[in-house]
Amino acid sequence: MQISTKVFSILKERGISQKEFSKMTGIAESTICDWKRKGFNPSAGKISAICKALDISPLELFGEDALPTDSAAITPFVEFSINDDEKLILEIYRNSDSDLKKRILSYLMKLSRNDDIDTTNIVSYTDSEPIVKELSSKKTLCKRLRRLARLDRIRLDESEHASGLNLHLFKYLDFLGIDKLQYIRKYLEHIQPFMITEVTSQEKFENAICVLDEFYRISVYIKVDATKGEELIVSFHENNKNGIAKRNPLSRSDEKVYVFPESISSHVIASDIYTINIFITRGVTTLPISISAHRYDDEGFLINLQDVTRALVETANSYLQDLYTADLDYSKIEQFYSLQQISFTSYGTDIFSSISLLVDSLLIQMSPMSKQVADSALCIYCSTIEMTSAGKKELIDTLRERYKVNSVRALPEILERIDINIIT
Repeated sequence: MQISTKVFSILKERGISQKEFSKMTGIAESTICDWKRKGFNPSAGKISAICKALDISPLELFGEDALPTDSAAITPFVEFSINDDEKLILEIYRNSDSDLKKRILSYLMKLSRNDDIDTTNIVSYTDSEPIVKELSSKKTLCKRLRRLARLDRIRLDESEHASGLNLHLFKYLDFLGIDKLQYIRKYLEHIQPFMITEVTSQEKFENAICVLDEFYRISVYIKVDATKGEELIVSFHENNKNGIAKRNPLSRSDEKVYVFPESISSHVIASDIYTINIFITRGVTTLPISISAHRYDDEGFLINLQDVTRALVETANSYLQDLYTADLDYSKIEQFYSLQQISFTSYGTDIFSSISLLVDSLLIQMSPMSKQVADSALCIYCSTIEMTSAGKKELIDTLRERYKVNSVRALPEILERIDINIIT
């Protein structure tokens, strides 16, 4: 049984409405509705609030199939180790679909009984070697970036790219009064292996590594120049093709990715089930995320990528709700359901980020009514901005620079309405 299904079953048994449950837990009613309407599970960070509100243990919430039956205790981190062969078996199993997992388990059961074994369709030992090799490479590269960031071996490349479309993110940080080098250092200290891809086609000198952060719609281009004594040369650029901002494809809901934890919150005895804490930098905001994880090796864990993206989307929806006035019905608009719907610049409580978030919200609306409500929210917010004439001009110029690279045809008209309402 899914966690969300279990929650709604308990609510029905006890006669608790979703609105009452929202007040009990502090979780937005819209988020609870998404659990039911879209089949989402609560994020790991909300499990504690749910259990406390319903006066149940995590064991009761997860069900007997999800946790060990010999102990309900959740304890601090308990060290254990597995050898390389065991890691490979786990990797093969975790990267298999449900049908293949059943065949693997059946195969292992027959092995344990010394039965005659039909090896047809059994995964080959070497099938996972490319996966393991790629992960090993990304882990090494990620650790290198983190180490150089903490050693303060970073230089910014603020030169203009040939496309002429790369300086707007620097201008965005300048507009907010944020030290660019400090921002980059903080971002790189928390970068994760699943975010990065090594790019060899753009090398301009030997002994260098070009890295593209593909986790964001707007990416960060990192050149690790080994010829200069291990120095990071960081340059923002749009993830674009022919001048049009490219959205990353939606990740599979069951995709497992490797992460380095910032800390470990808890561990269920006699299992590989943990709760870990990681930091994800999105725009100018660094978000702490508490997430369910499985131990992979001595350095890191496997997590469900969808849990990370869901936490980021929930944060954006929470910001968006705060921007709506009492005269506008927030329930009339479609909320964000995908990370790809939200711009890199839409995380934060500053004026620029708020406008960016409201623009993103307007662009995803499907019905005429929801478009009208979202457009009204954007125009009302812009009309209430109190700034000097020079400040308003800088804001408008920065917004126009930021939206130079975008494939949405409606943007020029939207920007024109933003101009009118800010200046008025």
